[in-house]
Amino acid sequence: MARVKPSVAAASEPAYSATALAPDSNEAGDFGFMRRVGVAMFVLGSATLLATLPLPDPDTSDHPAIKIIAGLLALGAVVAWAAKTYHRGLVRLYVVYGILLVSALMAVARPIEATPFFYLWPMLFSAYFFARREVAIDLAIMWVTLGVALFVFSVDPMKQVLFMGVGVSVTLTAVVVTLLRERLTLVIGQLARASATDYLTELLNRRAFDAEFLQQIDRAQRSRLPLALVLFDLDRFKQVNDRFGHAAGDRALHQFARLLDRERRGGDTLARIGGEEFAVVLFGVGHEHGTAFAERIGRQLEQSSPEGQPALSVSAGVVELSEEQQTPSALLVAADRALYGAKAAGRHRVGLWEEGSIRVGARTDGAKQLVAAAG
Repeated sequence: MARVKPSVAAASEPAYSATALAPDSNEAGDFGFMRRVGVAMFVLGSATLLATLPLPDPDTSDHPAIKIIAGLLALGAVVAWAAKTYHRGLVRLYVVYGILLVSALMAVARPIEATPFFYLWPMLFSAYFFARREVAIDLAIMWVTLGVALFVFSVDPMKQVLFMGVGVSVTLTAVVVTLLRERLTLVIGQLARASATDYLTELLNRRAFDAEFLQQIDRAQRSRLPLALVLFDLDRFKQVNDRFGHAAGDRALHQFARLLDRERRGGDTLARIGGEEFAVVLFGVGHEHGTAFAERIGRQLEQSSPEGQPALSVSAGVVELSEEQQTPSALLVAADRALYGAKAAGRHRVGLWEEGSIRVGARTDGAKQLVAAAG
């Protein structure tokens, strides 16, 4: 069997988390949606302006300027459609470009009438997709360009009222949408964490573990670093529930989960995958370190049972990522067989699956070593 040499754990990566993605990563994932919204915003803006030109208008002097702005909006749609890869600066330009064109429209429109409503389009885009700081920057651009359009170029006698009414209304709308989006993101994150977490132990549940385990294996194979899987099963746990009650059993599970969490490193993955069965993926170490980890957990568990609480012990099965075991299912089957070997040898032990056989080590409470082998 090809064997990877044990190694000191590499710099750890965080375990599964529903909120693990950074803002830029989320934006990159949403780029297709951003792009479609940007194109629609520019196309509809251009079409709306052109559609208003044939309508009755007491002053048509602004029509040439409106046609130019409609063309610039169409150009924005073309640029947005042509962008095939995510570039943050380009997406930010959608908003600034839209605000500047609306301000230009405010400056040339005779009369202004419903033109201020167009500010809502780029600002809603900003509030939905970008962080507070960027929304604040976009609002500042809107206020400044709105003021220039009204007080430098516009002849509307209600410019002061328009300035305050438009500015405050658009700002309030952008703030509300930003807060709603942040709240929705928070709730979605909480729901995602809840769906990935075992409610009793606060470790990963089986579904989340399967996804994280696959990522850890891929990471180990790409980096050519070792990886070990350890399965733990609390010994005679049914007797704990029968004798002391299910509340005591729940406390025992929580106690063991806390022990695993204290002993883990940053790159390790912990999960409760069954009733009293736990899994630990140790990144960057082989079967020797995995076995030592399992034995240490067993000793600490047996020495740390609080007075008046049921005495606990644990059996474990260890397997290392190898050419024979290189998928989650193969590693889980091998570790489960090693765990069964430890149980069959009298519990309180660690079984190691190696080269198709099981080696069972000494009892974790220091009793005489028993070695068993199975094909």
